[in-house]
Amino acid sequence: MIYLASSSPRRFELLSTITKDFKVIKPTFDEQSISKKSPHYAMLEGFYKAKSVQNSVLITDCIIACDTIVVYKGLIYGKPKNKLDAFNTLKTLSGQTHKVISGYTIIYKEKVISKEITTEVTFNDLSDSKINDYINNYNVMDKAGSYAIQDNQKTNIIKSIKGSLNNVIGFPLEEIKQDLISLKVI
Repeated sequence: MIYLASSSPRRFELLSTITKDFKVIKPTFDEQSISKKSPHYAMLEGFYKAKSVQNSVLITDCIIACDTIVVYKGLIYGKPKNKLDAFNTLKTLSGQTHKVISGYTIIYKEKVISKEITTEVTFNDLSDSKINDYINNYNVMDKAGSYAIQDNQKTNIIKSIKGSLNNVIGFPLEEIKQDLISLKVI
């Protein structure tokens, strides 16, 4: 059995495109316990989320866990604390190119795969009113960097991306699928 150690509906949807044979298990790892100054913050988050559920499943089960962050000028932007935090993050990213980094871990039998995937995202220039409109009309509170690329057709906040679209959504599906195939999980 495959276990997705996540409460993210987006990760559930993406994993379900490659397999229906999985269950969701909520990780018990406290995300605040890793320093945001760590150069591999997202990968460590994914690793510890996977490890936090390892005792709840069989050794023959497969665990997948992932974490996604936004990085701009060396600072990590996770989920906003409130609307003001979301506004400040979007204002900072306006007209700029930043990195979206997802770190994931797959634990299967005795094997552990941990990787980071990076995508570059460039924002359009955003006025204060456009930022406020976005915050008030879209769910930004559970999104790293205070935005979701899935909203872009309606909002046009993103100018371009270079790399994996699924990575920006929060689950680098292509890479995870290849690792699951190489482990003979799927």
